Amino acid sequence: MSGTNLAPEKITSPFQLMAAWFAMLVLLSSVLLTAAVQIESPVWAAGYLVCFTSLVVITVIACVFLMLTKFRPHLQDGKEYARWLKDQGQYTQGVRLPELPSSAEATDKVEDNNFLVSLLNTPSAIALSQKLKARGYNVEVYEDPSPFPSEVHTSLSGQEGIWLGSRIPAREAINAIQLVLNDWSGLKYIHLSMDGGDPPDYVHEQIFFGGSNKVVERYGLKPWTPKELMALNPEMSDEEFQRKIREKYS
Repeated sequence: MSGTNLAPEKITSPFQLMAAWFAMLVLLSSVLLTAAVQIESPVWAAGYLVCFTSLVVITVIACVFLMLTKFRPHLQDGKEYARWLKDQGQYTQGVRLPELPSSAEATDKVEDNNFLVSLLNTPSAIALSQKLKARGYNVEVYEDPSPFPSEVHTSLSGQEGIWLGSRIPAREAINAIQLVLNDWSGLKYIHLSMDGGDPPDYVHEQIFFGGSNKVVERYGLKPWTPKELMALNPEMSDEEFQRKIREKYS
């Protein structure tokens, strides 16, 4: 046992954890097989230990294979995992637009602007972002982190989701949704950040407009009509708003 010295604080990535699993598997198998060789009575005990060792090895290998296939994206380091989430259309990290001078004519400014509004990169995204900025929102337009130019979507076809951070007040979220809906009437689905996966913490303080319909299908979301979205009362409580959103879950 002294030959294996695993310091928990040194294990900082998923692949290091898998390596630790294999080290412990080798150690455990060695102990069990050594014990099996030394057992003389009862006779069946040695065979039992050998079979048990084989079962442990097969189970661990099966788990590792599953992790390397089905759960491969989740084994990446933090930055790569966040990039994978963005590629799935769930969470975004865009480029923030410069602040606009405040307008004396702007009304209904947001009370809490400590959250971020992200927009899918469409031809109308810049103009829409200016409207949101005039109302006091922090806005970004999604940009792909790859070295290649970001794709500009010509429409919201296949990108009809709204990913809503669960810590955003209902009043500000509803006002933002209704403002965006005036320009992007094709948005139909809403999903709360707390209701799927284990996203980075900043996602709970972000709204993304233009989420992928592939994610919509995965979560089984039901569509909202424009009339339903525009009828939402900004004065409702956060709890009531989240309850209404979940009523559209399958």
